[in-house]
Amino acid sequence: MENYLKIANKLLRGISDPEFLKPEIWNDIVAKVKAEELQLWEINNEILRLKYFHADIIALASSFACTDKSHVRFENMNDYFVHTLTEKDSGYFVAFLDFYDNKINGLAAKYVNNYSLEQSAAEDIKQIFISTLWELLLAYDPADQYPLLHYEKFAVYKQVIKYIRTVKAGCTVPSHNGYMELKKVLGIYNDNPQLPTDERIALIVKETGFDEEKVAELIAIGKATEYPIGIVPTEDDEGELDGAISDELIEDPSVSLFRETWRSICREHFSDAAESLMPKDKQIISLSLGVCFDCFGIFEPNSYAEISLKQGASGEKSIEKKRKTAIEKFAKDLCIMGFCDGITLKQKNKVIVTEDGEKKVQSVTYEYTPFEYDYNGLEGYYGEVIFFPEAEEKCYIINLAEFDATGAYAEQAARIIRCMNGGYVKQKFYAIPLERLPNVCKDNAEPKLPFYEEPRTIEQK
Repeated sequence: MENYLKIANKLLRGISDPEFLKPEIWNDIVAKVKAEELQLWEINNEILRLKYFHADIIALASSFACTDKSHVRFENMNDYFVHTLTEKDSGYFVAFLDFYDNKINGLAAKYVNNYSLEQSAAEDIKQIFISTLWELLLAYDPADQYPLLHYEKFAVYKQVIKYIRTVKAGCTVPSHNGYMELKKVLGIYNDNPQLPTDERIALIVKETGFDEEKVAELIAIGKATEYPIGIVPTEDDEGELDGAISDELIEDPSVSLFRETWRSICREHFSDAAESLMPKDKQIISLSLGVCFDCFGIFEPNSYAEISLKQGASGEKSIEKKRKTAIEKFAKDLCIMGFCDGITLKQKNKVIVTEDGEKKVQSVTYEYTPFEYDYNGLEGYYGEVIFFPEAEEKCYIINLAEFDATGAYAEQAARIIRCMNGGYVKQKFYAIPLERLPNVCKDNAEPKLPFYEEPRTIEQK
């Protein structure tokens, strides 16, 4: 049960189809996961689309029996799929997966190595292979002169690329074409390290036909997010890109072009997030920060009292409260866009002691919840960090949030708490720049903060 939920909730993070993010559908998916009514290989955009929007295909799949065929061996791999369809027994499909498990793992490992992904991504890619193969099987004609795996190669490659660009990157490229454009631009850029930056950009403009502004933006994205582009072309990449990607991405981060383009990317995201606010909330943030979200000009920030007069509000406290709510929505919208990440801190317990007649805070315990858990409606996955203001080691982990195996979110929670300078919030959302959440997984990192152990009494010792 526990292992199923860990993997299932991780797979839920890859559900990106807007149709599934509608509350009525998303809540149903989450409920099915909690009840273990979905197989792991079903938790992806393609299979869920079949389940929710293609009743005829699902009716076909539901008509299959699933008997034990683990003893069955065919010399021709395609016979597993033909027998699945002709006998309407998915046991043959399961037998294929069991018998060729090592080869499927090898396929996943190949993608991980070629695209410089974390080792933990191999399990996701394996599920992509299985779900894509099942979807192809349901539409396959047993009399087809070509074996099913003939169609699988490109279909799986396409889905893996989609997974990389939407789930495994520091930011999201919204389309497959956009991802291929990014690969091509960086391929030419890194194939010509002997040329100055401006000459490389001119070469890219000449060879791709893209304008200079677009090329500059793609280069900046590649460096700013350390996008997991395929490092070298492989058999699977034939016809997909014209140049190899060298081991080094853009080696000169100091060029002013990068800074200017990065500012442009920030402005675009900030402008989009600001537009999602109510007009008065947008005005409150703009005036209090001294930034115009239309032209991004800078001016002297207004006080709460001045903003209150301009909006005809009841007072400064009203503006302060509205600003807090608006800032939180603004930050969460940036998280949804993939521009940053975030956590919610909620004070769970504060221990106050009296020493020499003076009250002091002995410890404060906070629950921390990564943004995606809140956004996806998952419950019960918060972690806990305890803070001792007087101790040499100020922060300890009590327990990690679900999937925070590396402690990256716990470390950010501790950093925020240590920077409160004696103030303790009841509950607040904090945005976190992506570069502060390193691309780590349980295979290559461990929590750096020490775990907290309750002091033991003499009797317990």
